[in-house]
Amino acid sequence: MEKINLSDLLEPEHMDPVKRIALIRIDDDDGGVRESYKFLIESEGWRVKTYPSAEPFLEEDDLTVPGCGVFDVRMTGITGMELHQKLIELANRLPVIFVSAHGDIEMAVKAMRRGAVDFLTKPVVDEIDRAVARSCEEAAEAETVRELAGLWQALSPRECQVAQLAAEGLTTKAVSDVLGIAERTAQVHIAHVCSKLGVENAVGVAQIIARLRARGVLQ
Repeated sequence: MEKINLSDLLEPEHMDPVKRIALIRIDDDDGGVRESYKFLIESEGWRVKTYPSAEPFLEEDDLTVPGCGVFDVRMTGITGMELHQKLIELANRLPVIFVSAHGDIEMAVKAMRRGAVDFLTKPVVDEIDRAVARSCEEAAEAETVRELAGLWQALSPRECQVAQLAAEGLTTKAVSDVLGIAERTAQVHIAHVCSKLGVENAVGVAQIIARLRARGVLQ
């Protein structure tokens, strides 16, 4: 199967491929609402999966698939707000649209601070395009970070040390002094690091390290 470049899916002319790969998850304990949303969203060309509560969603859903969640706020058992919090605790960045017939300002503010795409009164499907675009951006960045992590892991322990020192702005002489190696040796290490990471200089190395740290790959 041909590999899908998630970055390409962000372009407007590729919206049909986006709809083929993305999945809209509807989690609502009202069967009528679930089926209504499913019909409306599928009529727009999206793939849809419905859940009657948070538990089957957490047990069955493949959260690596880009898309978004449409969560009812006041479900019985685990509420939509609590489900979103569980996703946050799992370090999952699935965009979430909250819907409720009982929404209030305090609840909406709390949801948005947690990273929700929107908090809206039923019924609504208009925010799905924006939520899925955000999910595809996230998936593309995660894919890039995985590739960068692979390049980083190919560095030797000494090269990793040199890379982090150079990324902090230390000169080659300073790097050699910190590590107790010859300046020429430090220069060779830095050149190897840049070559292996596919960058031209220490600035590029610093940018890669920043992205890896932002994802928790590096401390």
